[in-house]
Amino acid sequence: MSRRVDPALTKRALSALKRAADKAKLSEEGLTEWEAEFLGSVEERLTKFGSAFADPDKGQLSAPLSLRQGLKVRQISKKGETEADKKSRTGFKAKDKPPTPTNRKSDKPKSDRPKPDKPRKPLARKTGLTSKGFRPKRAD
Repeated sequence: MSRRVDPALTKRALSALKRAADKAKLSEEGLTEWEAEFLGSVEERLTKFGSAFADPDKGQLSAPLSLRQGLKVRQISKKGETEADKKSRTGFKAKDKPPTPTNRKSDKPKSDRPKPDKPRKPLARKTGLTSKGFRPKRAD
């Protein structure tokens, strides 16, 4: 049973392998013998078969690299990154709130503000709840 892997995904995986190898070669540590052999064998299988693994338990059938192979390629690529390549991560920042009636401070003190003409009814009376328990609403 042959697997069908999208050629675009295979090409993308090949370019990721080449980028990882280039980054690792430029780093201080360089490529180890095992990493060079790994990248070479994966590249060979990708060009020959379009996929670098055959066992369906190791990754998606439509993927060119298995999960572990992708992880190793990312690790090799990360090894070659410099401090300038790494992006600084910032969290969420609080936005400056524009003045609204709810968060704006009034210039006048509370005693100078005009009082409403009609006195407000207590909330407990509106809902029918009182301190002694529940009572049905009275018709106003």
